[in-house]
Amino acid sequence: MSLNKNTGILIDRAINELRTGRPIVINERKNFWIFYNIEHAKKNIVNQFNKIQEKESFLLITKQKAKQLISNKINTDVYFKVSQNFNLTKFQELFLNPIKKSNILNFKKIESERSKKFHKFVLELSKNAKLIPALIFKKINHKDKKNIDDVLYRMGLMQFDYLDLANQNQYISDSIKLISSANVPLPYVENSSFKIFKSYIGSQQHMAIIINPKKIKTTTNLRIHSACFTGDIFHSLKCDCGEQLNNSITYMSKNNGGIILYLDQEGRGIGLANKMRAYSLQSKGLDTVDADHNIGFFEDERDFNVATKILSILGIRNVNIITNNPLKMSAIKKGGIKIKNQINTKPTINKFNKNYFKTRVKKTSYKLKIAV
Repeated sequence: MSLNKNTGILIDRAINELRTGRPIVINERKNFWIFYNIEHAKKNIVNQFNKIQEKESFLLITKQKAKQLISNKINTDVYFKVSQNFNLTKFQELFLNPIKKSNILNFKKIESERSKKFHKFVLELSKNAKLIPALIFKKINHKDKKNIDDVLYRMGLMQFDYLDLANQNQYISDSIKLISSANVPLPYVENSSFKIFKSYIGSQQHMAIIINPKKIKTTTNLRIHSACFTGDIFHSLKCDCGEQLNNSITYMSKNNGGIILYLDQEGRGIGLANKMRAYSLQSKGLDTVDADHNIGFFEDERDFNVATKILSILGIRNVNIITNNPLKMSAIKKGGIKIKNQINTKPTINKFNKNYFKTRVKKTSYKLKIAV
């Protein structure tokens, strides 16, 4: 199969290159740029390619990060030139310890520029690799452009035309396939089955947990649940995820069964490592939204097209949805799924999660009756 004819393979390989710590080369109208994700931009790695790259270095960040570092008035992703002798460790500290005042003040003096179209696709690659969305990049020397394929082959670098990296999330959701299933008896619900779905682009695995399949009616009870390692498994008091999951299973066991879509979208889509970074920032006084912004993410990075794709494979057209989140409802409606009823969840409020819920109600579209 020709790579030039299969965009999905190219996107998957680009995601995997960044995820495993290797830089990638982007061809932007015959200009070639090497991008290093900030998490893996070690000095020895960047210097390894000094023979083919120009001395000038640039830093690309999202608008959420730019608002924290530079000005709250910024409304676009930005990039800026950095010193040739920049300290990579200090740059990484901007994201691992982003509320340190010296870091914020230093960047307010730097002139930034609006990001280019191809920059957006590289930031999306980082997000899909569950990495911090920030990259150091350098231009490849003009003299090496004539034999670019040979040069990159010798250096062990993969190049991608930026146009092939567009519409990544659509390709990822379209690549989902059912790969295995088995009956798995649960407490109080012995008749249940697990169906495993895989995104062949990006390699995420999702589950559809079918509760009492023989009792499911034309309108199916549905819970779209994002994986929460801390809440679902260890019953963290910082969220109500485990509680929502268990309550949904209980509700379905008593009300004509249903389907729980358990999506591999930890931390509202930012991944487990970044979720822990956000938790660390919350311990220093930031709320859940500002913590995500300080790392460079939107307050919710999930793509619920994944859910509509799985529902389509399962042949589900009408649902009663268990959620307080209008974004989920809007997404599946756009995917052609009809919502007959919405069933709200009722979390247990405690001293560890109260501010979390207040923030989600105040700053997002989350629907919950709680004093803010």
